[in-house]
Amino acid sequence: MSFESLSGVKINDSETKRAFIIADFFSVCESDEGVPRIYKWSDFQSVTETRDFFSLKSGADEFEIQKSLIRDPAVLIRVRAIIEGAIADNPNIDYKHGKRILPPKTLCSGCEIPTEAYVATGAYMEREINNSNITLHNPGFDKLIWVFAVFAAILVLALQFIFWGDITDISNLLVYTVISVFAGGIAGMTAYLFCAYGAKTLYGRILKDDPALLEDITFVICDKGFMAAETEVYDYSDIIRWNQVEYFIETKHVYIVFNKNKAVFWLPKRLFPKDIHKELGDFIADRLLQK
Repeated sequence: MSFESLSGVKINDSETKRAFIIADFFSVCESDEGVPRIYKWSDFQSVTETRDFFSLKSGADEFEIQKSLIRDPAVLIRVRAIIEGAIADNPNIDYKHGKRILPPKTLCSGCEIPTEAYVATGAYMEREINNSNITLHNPGFDKLIWVFAVFAAILVLALQFIFWGDITDISNLLVYTVISVFAGGIAGMTAYLFCAYGAKTLYGRILKDDPALLEDITFVICDKGFMAAETEVYDYSDIIRWNQVEYFIETKHVYIVFNKNKAVFWLPKRLFPKDIHKELGDFIADRLLQK
């Protein structure tokens, strides 16, 4: 199992009088039963992580583990790593989770990291995540401005003719056109500001769901693949292969790797000496399409 070096976690739920053991197997202990129910990870059809709980479903059995029962963020991170490691070895499990900056460990496979790998540790910074996200969205912002502006201008022009004037009057047409273009410009700029605000608050929105953003992270880039995982749970025995992802984008602050048009790996440049940034970018470009 991926992340198999991690020790199991026992979670007690006093309200339901249950205890959950999350390890190589998933076990449920009821207070009135002497023998726990033990499930292989392959027994589960779906696992969902939300901001408030983990939900695991096996046939007619469904278990909900509230995150409020796990008071230590380090333990929560270990629970997630064990679950995602199990799902990596059982890809038939339907797995859903919220937005992440760290790659899901479900993409991992076992690997001995070569000694010539690029390795760094450090925490993510809000500024570099938000600024890079704005860069990613800029082409989309431009398209949205034009579409929204044109639509708004046409709508305003139509409304003016319906309520105020005659289209056959050339003076009305000129005035209404100027007003419509002005209204379209305002609408487009408003749409841009809303989208830019959303892009600039990515870090803050993810932080509410994912405490890993505040943890020390280990980053690995090597010929076999790459990884970014919480240093607390990473032992250099798991990696994401290059063939698991599709392309990457380089911004001023980070390299971002994508899988199915979703960013799954953010590598901050500041963690490496400036004199190897080009070397590192070329190394990734030799293995992935750059956009």
